[in-house]
Amino acid sequence: MSSVLPTPRLRQPLLQQWLTHPYREPIIIGVLSLVIGVIGGLGAILFRAMIHLFATWFTLIPVAHSPLRALIPAVGLLFVGFITHFFAREVKGHGVPQLLESLALRGGKIRPRVAFFGILAPAITLGAGGSVGREGPIALIGGAFGSILGQKLRLSDKYISLLLACGAAAGIAATFNAPIAGGFFGLEVILGSYAMGAVMPVFLSAVTGSTIFDAIMGNHPVLQTIPYPVIHPIALVFMILLGLLAGVLGIAYSKGLTFSEDLLERWDVPFWIKNIAGGALVGVLGLLAPQVLGVGYPSIHLALGGQLAIGTILLLFILKYVATLTTVGSGGSGGVFAPSLFLGAMLGALYGDLLQLIVPGLIPHPEIYAIAGMGAIFAAAAQAPFVAITILLEVTGDYQLTPVVMAACVTAFVVHGLLTRDSMYTVKLSRRGIHILRGNEVRPTERISVQQAMEPVGLHFSPEDTLEDAYNRLTMSRDHVAMVLDQDRHLIGIMTLETMRPFAEKLPLRTPLGDLDFTVSPTITKNVTLEEAMRLFSLHDVTLLPVVDEMTEEVVGTLTQRDVVRAYSSYTLYSTESNAKVHQLQKFTGDAGQFVRIVLKSEYPIVGQPLSMLKLPQEAVIVSVKRGGEVVVPHGNTVLQPSDELLIFISPLSEVDLVLAQMQGVVLF
Repeated sequence: MSSVLPTPRLRQPLLQQWLTHPYREPIIIGVLSLVIGVIGGLGAILFRAMIHLFATWFTLIPVAHSPLRALIPAVGLLFVGFITHFFAREVKGHGVPQLLESLALRGGKIRPRVAFFGILAPAITLGAGGSVGREGPIALIGGAFGSILGQKLRLSDKYISLLLACGAAAGIAATFNAPIAGGFFGLEVILGSYAMGAVMPVFLSAVTGSTIFDAIMGNHPVLQTIPYPVIHPIALVFMILLGLLAGVLGIAYSKGLTFSEDLLERWDVPFWIKNIAGGALVGVLGLLAPQVLGVGYPSIHLALGGQLAIGTILLLFILKYVATLTTVGSGGSGGVFAPSLFLGAMLGALYGDLLQLIVPGLIPHPEIYAIAGMGAIFAAAAQAPFVAITILLEVTGDYQLTPVVMAACVTAFVVHGLLTRDSMYTVKLSRRGIHILRGNEVRPTERISVQQAMEPVGLHFSPEDTLEDAYNRLTMSRDHVAMVLDQDRHLIGIMTLETMRPFAEKLPLRTPLGDLDFTVSPTITKNVTLEEAMRLFSLHDVTLLPVVDEMTEEVVGTLTQRDVVRAYSSYTLYSTESNAKVHQLQKFTGDAGQFVRIVLKSEYPIVGQPLSMLKLPQEAVIVSVKRGGEVVVPHGNTVLQPSDELLIFISPLSEVDLVLAQMQGVVLF
């Protein structure tokens, strides 16, 4: 006789139940924030010790004191390449994008191995002289510890994401000895939100991490400068001009990082050849200017003290830019925060020295431009002005520089934001179809165009139709609204039962609609976003917007508020379901997986067929479909077209080649 065991009831973890209590939640989150702050501070100390250990080890190599020392970065990147290729792909690159990706797709969940290899790989890169910084890796290390703690306690994604941000904030605060900047980093860069529920734990972790680091390593400003009590008022004007320049160079920096990675990814050779080639180039640059190797704080000190000649400054700027892009692009593991400070310091120093040559009486302290430039490029490239401003004031210890630093950083931030929306941390994710929502800055309705949501022209009248005709047909209409179009399909007016009533009270029902005096109706073109459509709906208090062709002004469709809601729901529902499937697939296979972007060619069998006809193996999930640079609201009847970009998540990694092969010879069912 067989028996069936009862299915056990799934109970919410006790800690998760306590977090729902309004008085217990702040206490529990506060305690966890303190724990993560301690771990972040100790992690920063351990990370520095490991960098020193590997740097010492690499100096023991026989060629370390000969021209062949140019090969040392190549050896270091080769080791890192094996780590990132075989053990933890997440630690490849500069750290923060991996945190943002985990928040966007996995609810902040990070694999435990990242905490270990996240220390090892960048420590090797920096110890070997790679041109990267300590900050991105320590943010990843701290964030990984916060994520692991949340997962071990079986917390919800909301709290895991918060603890991840706490860990990143603690790491940054400890590394720079800057608790305020660390807190802003966790909120502004990682979470992209200043929600009140996140401010307390994130800043508590940052303060704790900084305190732990100071207690063991000592409390010293990272880049202390002499005080500048006299700052000419005209400096604000010059700082704004510096900010304009830094905003443009910030774009060159963020785009350059992505370009270097893409360039070497397209190089069809084994990964270890890329590691060796890139490391060798960095080593050669180090022979020309050893200052560009490693983090580069000594050279920043010299620039802030006005101790570098103009020619040296320009040379260091160029070589550091190339060395950083090469290190990151060829597979190195390390941050891009410190290199941006290096480039900014050189830019500001060069700018200040040239100004002093041109208008010496107005520039008593050209060094302040090096300080402001140091933050301006980061504020632009990271799109994080608060972090840039606070970190400069904390690492220099001179708060009298606040006005000039703010002027440069805010200007650079605005210039970069006007020219491109992606930061150096999000640009590569966006190119893979992963869009990071930053608070209210990016709304789903900004990702959907009117063309994706509009309907064909339905009920409409000609000028010859009468009031009676319009009334009879409108009462039978679902929307009770229609357009009046001339023979060229140009809009004459909008007719509803409500707007018809005044005409019917004064005019015979046989009056042609062409004789009526319609009020001007707002229209919209198909290429604008639903965000603009919602603004017009609210501004003009209408329920229907005619969609017109930009060139001919011919009405090509209609957009109602119901159409907007339907498109928004389809978009968000599809995104949510895709993210859930990605997470489930990773959990089932135990593999982080990979995002693959496939551009459909006209010869692919699926082109011209609806999306429902595409049958991929269970190891693959379609995350998004892009057409003409825009995300298409996908559904089963979406007909795939040539040049459509499909972002597909594949796990485990071993299935990538199989899926790619099946996509190019798709089997239709």
